[in-house]
Amino acid sequence: MRTFSRRNFVLGTAATAFLATGVRGVASAVVPADTPAVRAAIARLLGRSADQFTLRQLTPRTGETDAFEIGGAPGAITLAGTSPVATLSAFHWWLKHVANGHLSTNADRVALPPTLPAPSAVIRQSTELAERYAYNFTVFGYTSPWWTWSEWERELDLLAASGTNRALALIGQEIVWYDTFQDFGMDELAVRQWIAQPAHQPWQWYGEITGYDEDASGFSGPVSVGLLERRVALGRKIVGRMRELGITPVFPMFTGQVPDQAFADLHPDTHIPAQHDYAGHPRPYWLDTTEALYPEVAQRFYRAQSEHFGTTTHYSGDLFHEVGTEELPGYLDGANLGEAAVAVQNELDRAVPGAIWLMQGWQDNPQLDVLNAVDEKRVIVLDLDSDDSRKWQDTDAYWGVPWCWGTIGNFGGRLGVFGNLVEPGRTLPDVRRSPERQRLAGTAWVQEGTYNNPVVADLLGEMTWRRDPVDLEPWVLAYARRRYGTDDPHAAEAWRILLHTAYSFAASGHSTGEGPHETPFAMLPTLNPDSSASNFGPDRPRYDMDAFMPALPEMLKVAPAVRSLPTYRYDLVDVTRQVLANRGRQLRTRILEAYQDKDRDAVLHHSQRFLRALDLTEEILATDRHWLLGPWLEQAKAWGSDADERAILEWNARSMLTIWSIDAAPSLHEYANRDWHGLLSGYYKPRWVRFLNALPSTISSGVEPDFSDWHTRGDAWSRQQELHTTTPSGDPHVVASRIAAELAGDPV
Repeated sequence: MRTFSRRNFVLGTAATAFLATGVRGVASAVVPADTPAVRAAIARLLGRSADQFTLRQLTPRTGETDAFEIGGAPGAITLAGTSPVATLSAFHWWLKHVANGHLSTNADRVALPPTLPAPSAVIRQSTELAERYAYNFTVFGYTSPWWTWSEWERELDLLAASGTNRALALIGQEIVWYDTFQDFGMDELAVRQWIAQPAHQPWQWYGEITGYDEDASGFSGPVSVGLLERRVALGRKIVGRMRELGITPVFPMFTGQVPDQAFADLHPDTHIPAQHDYAGHPRPYWLDTTEALYPEVAQRFYRAQSEHFGTTTHYSGDLFHEVGTEELPGYLDGANLGEAAVAVQNELDRAVPGAIWLMQGWQDNPQLDVLNAVDEKRVIVLDLDSDDSRKWQDTDAYWGVPWCWGTIGNFGGRLGVFGNLVEPGRTLPDVRRSPERQRLAGTAWVQEGTYNNPVVADLLGEMTWRRDPVDLEPWVLAYARRRYGTDDPHAAEAWRILLHTAYSFAASGHSTGEGPHETPFAMLPTLNPDSSASNFGPDRPRYDMDAFMPALPEMLKVAPAVRSLPTYRYDLVDVTRQVLANRGRQLRTRILEAYQDKDRDAVLHHSQRFLRALDLTEEILATDRHWLLGPWLEQAKAWGSDADERAILEWNARSMLTIWSIDAAPSLHEYANRDWHGLLSGYYKPRWVRFLNALPSTISSGVEPDFSDWHTRGDAWSRQQELHTTTPSGDPHVVASRIAAELAGDPV
């Protein structure tokens, strides 16, 4: 075991873990559990009046940070909670486990009888976890950059109903940069040019990229004043609703990132070193936080933030995000890391006394030097990848500092039926009881992109209120029953298959890489069997693809009454899409084998089958709005005030999914690839057609075609403005049935 200089804190029982975290922060305003906002949220989630519910305040018992009770009689249900989040969680628990209803980011099923059911006996659930955090910064680029209030209102209701009591609030925060840097001499336009467009802003908060000067075609910056104002207005509304629902908004903090040379030139006597590039992007310059100028800029930053959004109790930011230990001296340029961190914490505390610094446990952060230097009572580490990298174990539970067990699971918002249910369902309860956890303070739901694989979020939210490990197969079967409203045997069998393949713990042993194995259709064309669409995706399938295949025919056999449900339709499209993606991987192997055998006819035959699988994927995706490219593009354009701004925002939305950005290194291409209708046919298919058409002529040499202009072509596609449908077409069950029949008659 490694030896660390920090002292360790070993606790007795999980029930007292929250008492021993030792976190000292700003006292949060106590929000009553029964408020008009809570009742309104229940009505929105239920889709009808909440008049059959009585809400009341509950007092937590020893060892509890939050708790709820459910009781009453049919038509007169009582929900009691220690907080608004606990009360909404009580409603969600009642809906799932008493009323057999279902909520998710990907469709609901809340058709209930006129007289709502009550439990046969009082149900009480509680948690010792004080911190239940949501959001990776990147969610605001990969999932929600274009959301309006309607999406955010729904999202916040779901967060609270899932037990989340801390959530990153990033929308509109760029106005703080705009106000702050002008006060230190920068030209107004220069600041707007430095601020990235919405989909890329999360990485600017990480200190990894900046905005772009306008290029010849006008498709990059600057952000407009109107866009800043519109996003601030939405951000204030989000923060206000968070507070009403008892969710603590988490604000970004100032760790020293400033605009480029222009800012440094204005302050020539201050240490403001340039940083190394990030994947082809110029990073912001870094204002050495031990310099005399830093407190002035930091206090202006926090004052501007307070003017627009108020203050909060939790702030998030990292010193030198995704900078390795070998690179760190160059980034610091002579500054001391521990002293820099103390300066950051001191200025946060001066602006908001007692505020808690949420550091992200990711790659080499946080450094031991940082945690040794700062006041640990005002720090919580969010372990972003507890269920895979096990960083919390490698660091002896972050050397005794309060921390949250976190899970990513999804990277880049990439789609694929995938998720490890064992980790939240079985490992997390074990961690909560283990002495090795030391000062475990809570959980962190930190997917890079959300609105996929809703079963994983469903279980993780439920585990807030469960102390014991879950028997996964009965739980998954109950999930399917709630999601479809019936105990359909074919739906149950389909979900057994999904559990033991895509959602299996054993899946992690099949390949290395991030997230689900990806659709081959989104890959830059190659026959390399170990390639993936994104450079960081798994090099091989996550599970036995042949074992996954029977899930589709089972899904198709469900009772007719189930087939019209939006929950079922979403899942059917997802499973069919995954079967076709898996088939594409297998057919690519057949093409490679034929190519190596120099069998031209077989190369042509399997190439056509591969393209047919891609076309079939486009057909099934067309049947459900969740799987269309059009809404993503139209939402982006809707934020623009004129044609020029709409074009810029459409470019921002398109480039994020494809080349990532103008300056991105090849390592980021396709990082946020999507199985979306319109993207497959309009972007991915032409690449494969080009490659496969050129392939036969290289059979004799055995060297597959190599094109060097993929980025240029991707950039050109990102600048296009052709329209894509926002309306689904076709019946998923009819289309999927036809696809399944075709695949059965043409096995790989």
